[in-house]
Amino acid sequence: MGITSPVFGQQVASGNSAHEADTSGTNPAVLSKTLSFSNEYRFISDRYYDVADLRYTQPFFNGKAAARLTLPFVTTDTSGDTKSSFGDASLKLSWIPHVDARQAFVLSTEIYAPTANDDTFGTEKWVAAPGITWARFISRELIVAPALIYNFSFAGDDDRADVDRADVDIYVVYRPHGKRWWLTSDITISHDFESDVTPVSWELALGRNLGTLPGGGAINGYIRPGIGIGADRPYDANIEVGISLVNF
Repeated sequence: MGITSPVFGQQVASGNSAHEADTSGTNPAVLSKTLSFSNEYRFISDRYYDVADLRYTQPFFNGKAAARLTLPFVTTDTSGDTKSSFGDASLKLSWIPHVDARQAFVLSTEIYAPTANDDTFGTEKWVAAPGITWARFISRELIVAPALIYNFSFAGDDDRADVDRADVDIYVVYRPHGKRWWLTSDITISHDFESDVTPVSWELALGRNLGTLPGGGAINGYIRPGIGIGADRPYDANIEVGISLVNF
């Protein structure tokens, strides 16, 4: 017989996650069928970089694994003229080898394809990004989930710079029990081994359930402002808004 986790009523049986009632999309150990649209605007000195992402996530193996497709569209004036193009599309595969009442481990690999027109919108490289996330369920309301991701190029235009970067992501979720809103904090520290720079950013999001769908699904929305930190910051500031359909 399963036990009830202190985190959002998660059911845990023999180390495997059963049906999860949480539809906020904030728990890394809950892989749900999701369709989302987001738009992020980055302030880069006197330039801007705007990316709109359409994402679809399909879980399988009873929620133990999932595939996520991301299709970005970019508009920017970082090259001097305003240009628009599709960015580098990606496919992410995730697998949860272990989850219990206190913690979960998530293994993932994301593959980026060079679908952008030029390096203004993408890397012109095939890139793999394997990673591991450790989700620690501190209490019913709080999750801390650090992740380590390594990005490397393995094919593509030989005239373009290789991708060789490590990312440390420190993700925290606070979702008051019984409430329809939540807060997330996301600090990302990267090191680019090609250019020997270490960009750092911090984003703080406020999310809210906007309604329910037939069958127990949810419509969620969020707003996420952020800042770049240090001399190698990836941007001065950014603002992202998004909406998602979960378990539709």
